[in-house]
Amino acid sequence: MTTEASPTHPPEGNRIPMSATSFTVPFDPERPDLTADTDIQNEIFIQVFNSGDGELFNRLYLDDSVSNFSGEPLTGADRLAFFKEFLASKPTLKASVTHSYVAGDVALIGVEYSIDTTGPDGEPVLLEGVCTDVLRKTDDGRWLMAIDRPVAATGLVAD
Repeated sequence: MTTEASPTHPPEGNRIPMSATSFTVPFDPERPDLTADTDIQNEIFIQVFNSGDGELFNRLYLDDSVSNFSGEPLTGADRLAFFKEFLASKPTLKASVTHSYVAGDVALIGVEYSIDTTGPDGEPVLLEGVCTDVLRKTDDGRWLMAIDRPVAATGLVAD
């Protein structure tokens, strides 16, 4: 399938190939863009998460973004360190968007998610819950995560 080039779909030659990750949606890891399309946002987020690359996943966030994924609000180097450690075990995320609202350069997204991962004891763990995400459109037109607030109903963070 060929996708026509646009601001959210860079031409084939402008995409940087990932050695361990194959994206099914147009994605440039050097200039990540969650796009204005909620379905594509969700797919990019899932695929980057499932790549296991915490550094790449952190690029989906603005520098001053806050993520509560660890159970406490993290930003900057602390957020990156958590993502790298958590994603190193290659957990698997499944997510579906429940609602989406856009007001100018801000988007509010609701998501139901499940993550298959491994607990500290090496046993399989299922994390499930809902997430409220706030995305902000940057000056260069890209959409990036500003606030990521998952609330686990089951699993490590909920326990």
